Amino acid sequence: MDKKYYYDEKSDSLFIHLKDGEEESFEEIAPGINIELDENNEIIGIEILHASRFTMAEKRAISAMKH
Repeated sequence: MDKKYYYDEKSDSLFIHLKDGEEESFEEIAPGINIELDENNEIIGIEILHASRFTMAEKRAISAMKH
């Protein structure tokens, strides 16, 4: 995976890639914010659901990541 982040406008979710690996499980650490774990229970990514709930400035920054 070359990108370290991915924003899906259709689902309004932001995924931040931290480390290569297959997701084995996830934990919700706050409403709509999940950490994704590999088979060794190490964090491989962070998923933010309903990402547009953040301020407009943050939303513009997230949208700019798509390019």
